[in-house]
Amino acid sequence: MNFKFKKKILCPFLILLSLNLFTNTFAQEIFIYRPKQEKNALSLEKKITIHGELFGHLQSPSTFPSFNDMSGSKDRWNFGFQNIIYFTPSTRFIAQLVTHDNGHQRTKFDWHFSLRQKVWDNLVFIIGHDSNHDSDHESRRGQSMYFLNRNYIGIGLPFETGTFYIEPFTWFFHNSNQRSYLDMSGEEMKQEFGIKLGYWFENGVGIHGQIIAQTDNLLAAAQTYMATMFIRIRIFKPLEISLGSSIWKDIRESNLGNKDIFYKFMWGIVVPF
Repeated sequence: MNFKFKKKILCPFLILLSLNLFTNTFAQEIFIYRPKQEKNALSLEKKITIHGELFGHLQSPSTFPSFNDMSGSKDRWNFGFQNIIYFTPSTRFIAQLVTHDNGHQRTKFDWHFSLRQKVWDNLVFIIGHDSNHDSDHESRRGQSMYFLNRNYIGIGLPFETGTFYIEPFTWFFHNSNQRSYLDMSGEEMKQEFGIKLGYWFENGVGIHGQIIAQTDNLLAAAQTYMATMFIRIRIFKPLEISLGSSIWKDIRESNLGNKDIFYKFMWGIVVPF
C-alpha cells in the first residue's frame, strides 16, 4: 500500500472519527451499500441464492451496556451475519443476527428481519421485526422481564447514481415494548425516521452510514437519535476491514431528569458472499 493510497483512506476516516457519528446498535439493520450485487431472484431461477456477509468486530472504547435493561459490563465484541434473499427482482428479504460479548461471555443476541418491496423506482414498502434477548441474564423493567420485541411498517425513498446511494425513510411501530429515552422512562416507541447513505470509491473503499431518530409520538420531534458511520476497506474480494463508530444519545432530558449517551468505536473484519 503506497503513501497516496494510505492518505486517501486515512483522511476521510479521521474526519469521520472526529464527528463521533460512527456499526449497528441493537437489532437494527446494518446498512451496507453494495452497488454491484446480483439479484438472483427465486422467482426467476427457481432456487434460493443467499447474498450477505459474516462479520466480527471489537468495540473499543465502548460505553454501550451488555443487557437490554442497560445494565452490565461494557459491550466488547460483536459477531454475526447478514443474509439477503431476492424473492423477485423487486422483493428483498433481509435476516440479520448480532451476538454481543463483554470479553468473558456472550451476553445478548439480536435478530432483525425485514421485507422490502419496490413499488416504484424511488419508493419501497418495508415490513420489519426486531428482537433482542439476553443470554444468561434476565433484564427487568420494574417487576417484569424485559427484552426488545417490535414490529413495524414503513417506506423508504432510495436514490442511486453511480456508486452513491441515499435513502430517507420512516417506519411506524404497530407492536413494540421499546421505550423512548435511554433510561426507558418514556412511553412505548411509535415511530423512527432517518436517512441511510453509502458510497464506494474506485480503490475499494466504501463509506456507509445512517442516522435514526426515535419518538414515542407519531409525527413528532425526536427524543433520541442513533448515528452510525463506518468505512469498509476491501483487502481482496472475499475480505474487508471494517472501521467505524456509533453514538446513541438523548436529545431531550428524560422523564427522570437524565440525558444519557452511549458511544463505541468498532474495529473488525467482514467476509462478504
